Amino acid sequence: MLEPSYDRENRAAARTNLVFNVLLMVAKLIVGIVGRSEALIADGLHSGADVFSSVAVIVGLAVAGKPPDAGHHYGHAKAEAISQKVVSVCLLLAGLEVANAAIGGLRRPGPPPSWLTLWVALAAMVPKAVMAVNQYRVSRRTRSHAVLAGAVDNAMDALSSLVASLGILASRLGIQAGDSVAALMVALLVMWGGVEVFRTAASDLMDPAADAETEAKIRALVSGTPGVLAISSLRTRLAGPKVFVDLEIEVNRHLSLLEAHAIAHRVEDVLTQEDRVTGVTVHVNPCAEDRGP
Repeated sequence: MLEPSYDRENRAAARTNLVFNVLLMVAKLIVGIVGRSEALIADGLHSGADVFSSVAVIVGLAVAGKPPDAGHHYGHAKAEAISQKVVSVCLLLAGLEVANAAIGGLRRPGPPPSWLTLWVALAAMVPKAVMAVNQYRVSRRTRSHAVLAGAVDNAMDALSSLVASLGILASRLGIQAGDSVAALMVALLVMWGGVEVFRTAASDLMDPAADAETEAKIRALVSGTPGVLAISSLRTRLAGPKVFVDLEIEVNRHLSLLEAHAIAHRVEDVLTQEDRVTGVTVHVNPCAEDRGP
């Protein structure tokens, strides 16, 4: 089954993300307003959306980690996909708001932003890039798409800070619309990130099968279990990082019901030792031919 340490690792990454997003949002908005940079304000609004996204991911992971109950026999793992959808909506709304402000800036250009806004935008890239890499590594280990959504979000934020920096620099060098154009580009990046996260969440809610490598490993484990002569059918579905397995095996047709039942239990025990496999349903079929033990 999924190890509790993976759940703790996912939640720790999400909490760290929340703290940094709050700090970056405050810094970007204050400096952006004081320094008259629409691009940095846009970047700050993006970080503000990230704050709500981080809260959604934390709540989603907490709910996903709850054990099965009377109303949810298969657990709550799909809460991760719901939190992903909240992240995507936050990004899309933030992108629209930033785009609206950027278009207004293009119509009514103002004085160039201060040099301080450039340094803040550049400095903001560093923690965001580090957080994106860290969350991506955590999501690879734990197979959490909610944490992966946070990684994509952070990568988009780091890229938007770079775009904001270029826009601010362009304005300081005399290209009056540079800051507003950068803000509009940030808006497009934010919305693109929102669409990507939504697409992943939609896929997760459609009960996708496990990847080919995982299914091959399951087949090898089942085939290597004493008493299993063949695999008639194998179906898998994902719920967050967890894998549910539904399979039919063939055993010697002359075995007693108790012996066949014992083989099915061995298969279940072998598969549930895997850290991602949460539920296994085994159906036993009599082999059509007299072969094997």
